[in-house]
Amino acid sequence: MRSGRIPGEMSILKERFDVAVIGAGPAGSMAAKYAAKSGANAVILEEHPAVGWPVECAGLLGLGALAESELPDSSFVLRKIKGAAIYSPGGNRLDFKAKDPRASVVDRRLFDRAAACEALHEGVEMRLCSPVRRIRREGDESVLSLGGGDEIRASIVISAEGVRGRLARQAGIMPPELVLSGAQLELPFAVEDPESLEVHLGAAPGLFAWVIPTGEETARIGLCARERGCEHLKRFLGQEVIRKRILGSATTINVGGLPLGPPPVTVAHGLLVVGDAAGQVKPTSGGGIYPGLVAAKIAGGVAAAAAMEGDGSAQRLQEYDRIWRANLGRELEIGMRANRMLNRMSAKECDELVNYLAGRPGLIKTIEEHGDIDRPSSLMIKMLFHLDWDGLKLAGLLRHLLS
Repeated sequence: MRSGRIPGEMSILKERFDVAVIGAGPAGSMAAKYAAKSGANAVILEEHPAVGWPVECAGLLGLGALAESELPDSSFVLRKIKGAAIYSPGGNRLDFKAKDPRASVVDRRLFDRAAACEALHEGVEMRLCSPVRRIRREGDESVLSLGGGDEIRASIVISAEGVRGRLARQAGIMPPELVLSGAQLELPFAVEDPESLEVHLGAAPGLFAWVIPTGEETARIGLCARERGCEHLKRFLGQEVIRKRILGSATTINVGGLPLGPPPVTVAHGLLVVGDAAGQVKPTSGGGIYPGLVAAKIAGGVAAAAAMEGDGSAQRLQEYDRIWRANLGRELEIGMRANRMLNRMSAKECDELVNYLAGRPGLIKTIEEHGDIDRPSSLMIKMLFHLDWDGLKLAGLLRHLLS
């Protein structure tokens, strides 16, 4: 079998498309769906034999991401999250919990497959076991060479191939500013509050460590670091606050890269780049589903229009670059500033910050009422109005992030 084809059906499969999407993750499926909704003939090319594998995600989605997914049911949701406990390096703790759920723990395999099915319902064709080895431009079309020797043609290609973005790099798209090393285990664990996640600051340079409950006595424990994520995770698991609560061996391990900071340009001749390949990931939380889905809808519409106009020039496709940056650019830039700020803070400064926030009921109430992991800058603005004289340093930091 070649490129996921079923023997005897080779003659009915099309070889030319308006839009070809590389990768069947959420961003790829959404881009193909919106290309089809805009009138284009679209195909998704997935290198693996199943959608949703391998998993390289913590699996925590905010309300915005769930809304952007446009999925009709929530069979992939394992648990609702209302709050969080944030730990500083010295053990200071900040707790907050909203009345209503603010995020959901999901099974990414089921989520990805549900998103792919939505694209198929719009008439998108899916080809599994179809790795794209090379793309070359011939006239007004791109020729995609697949594993096994097959080729298909497309007016416009959308790369949703993930953090490595090999084909995007070959087309001249620069890599994200930074790629963190992520590692996560799922294991039996003494969960303190099944409706709250844990964030452990200072566990590794790069981002933070997390404990995400998946059940009453199971959790996902992971972190992202500048390098050697697995080594940092091993050390984190040995900390007393975690070690004493581990109830058994890990049942799942996931590793992967987390791209932060989009490149200056995300289009080339005949090509658009979305999702992790474009660095469209929130630097404050490491979540890429929400920005990836927002950008994918834009990419699908622009790709379809360009294909039907017969204009795959980089200049024509820059419409995608302009629109997605207008929607997400400021949020991602603020997030990068916040990420750099946290990585520059000493352990003592981090302890002081968490201790200050924990002692301000008005700030905690603001977080509970307005916290949004998909659009954190809106919370930062509201926090400014609840700072007293002792919070002038924090106010200065927030104003710097928002300027």
